[in-house]
Amino acid sequence: MCCPLQKSVLKFALLVFTLLAAMGVGLSATEAQKSALEDIFVVRSVALDERAETAALARTLALSKGQREAFRRLEERLTRSVHRGLANRVDPDTLRFLVDAIQIDDEKTSNVRYLANLTVTFKPDAVRNLFRFSGVPFAELRSRPLTIIPVLARVDRYVLWSDPNPWRDAWRNHPEGNGLVPILAPIGDLADLARLSVDQAISGDSETLSNFAARYDARGVLVAIANVFESEPDILRTDIVAVPVGLSEMGSFAISVTGQEGEEEPAIFARAVGELRDVVEDDWKAANAIASSDVSRFRAAVPITGLENWVDIRGRISRVPAVTDVQVVALTATTAEVEIEHRGGLIRLTRSFERFDLILEDAESNQVFVAPTHVVRLAGS
Repeated sequence: MCCPLQKSVLKFALLVFTLLAAMGVGLSATEAQKSALEDIFVVRSVALDERAETAALARTLALSKGQREAFRRLEERLTRSVHRGLANRVDPDTLRFLVDAIQIDDEKTSNVRYLANLTVTFKPDAVRNLFRFSGVPFAELRSRPLTIIPVLARVDRYVLWSDPNPWRDAWRNHPEGNGLVPILAPIGDLADLARLSVDQAISGDSETLSNFAARYDARGVLVAIANVFESEPDILRTDIVAVPVGLSEMGSFAISVTGQEGEEEPAIFARAVGELRDVVEDDWKAANAIASSDVSRFRAAVPITGLENWVDIRGRISRVPAVTDVQVVALTATTAEVEIEHRGGLIRLTRSFERFDLILEDAESNQVFVAPTHVVRLAGS
């Protein structure tokens, strides 16, 4: 016979699963929670332009090439530069299997030409399995944005807000991109000028720069100082040092971009924006890569306040990229005991939990890694 506590647990568990089944609350909430993550596996704006003997053949060739180009962009988004090349090697049948859906916009045809704009949605699990089978480490955890502070070093002064600053203009002219680390260019309005001076930027005034980042809801700033000089007659070169503030896990970056003969500053800075984005992305992926390592499991106790709160927290846990499975072991009105299957170590998992406003806490050592809104306590770790 059940004791009163056991009856309470069973009653609450029955209520939860009855509501989930009857109302679809769990499924809809989970799907909503996952939508932002799965958007990482959507590649947009692939331009198609193909000629062939007939428009139908041109369309077939264009869609085939477009889907491979989309996978190349996805590979670029999820993997470090040293690990790329799979998109060029994957066979057509495998590529077709990876594609979940396509959307074609702006179609135009002639007798021998086909033009369109392609959006490709890939199957997340199929892509993950391909990378793991191929031994390619990948990351899919999207960082909170960074704010770039583009300082231009001239012979006699540093330039941030005053014009001309082609280094700042280059960031304004290149949107944040489609990678895992959004880098936002500041607006440069009166509010920005009041919050941050060029002297505060180059001195690394951490309090001022952190407050500046908060205006853009960014996790920190990257002060990028660019120096331009003539390396050879009529050939410009820019050396850039980027120093993070408020980003303890990130080191500094240094890049150099040499222009072509006669190439002017705006074009060189445009390329420098891309190269700096690439090294920042590579750094993030190295820290958050999911390799084809063995799967680990641990049990955790999750404090909850009710059904809606539990559905929300479970959805958050399921969205963490390193998490491969979440199983409910026991459920009461105040606590959910779960078994979490994941790839990679607990330190990396803790960082991933933070991104989804979760604390991963070791109850035995009383070590709290992060401090957002919900607590997940390790049980018997």
